[in-house]
Amino acid sequence: MSFVTKLADIAHKTVVTTCLGLFTFQAYQLITQLRIGTDEQKKKEHPQAGFIKMLRDKYAEEYEKYWDTGHRDWYDKEDDSYLKKLPRPQDYQPGGKRN
Repeated sequence: MSFVTKLADIAHKTVVTTCLGLFTFQAYQLITQLRIGTDEQKKKEHPQAGFIKMLRDKYAEEYEKYWDTGHRDWYDKEDDSYLKKLPRPQDYQPGGKRN
């Protein structure tokens, strides 16, 4: 083999090895970023988590009363006590702030 052929073989091996190494490094970075992204998402609280929890609590409360025939589910026209039980955004949003 001539000197030029050996030089071409070495250059080809160098290019192929570099491309393979670059691809492997990029795949490693992508996988690492995906793992970090899922970890960060798990740490954050859902923006409406308080509202969802409030709905679940209300559902559980209503479900307990479902078979009870002695509870009162209606209201008089001048009775506005049910308005005091309405959920307010301050009750379920973190820190009581409105978005």
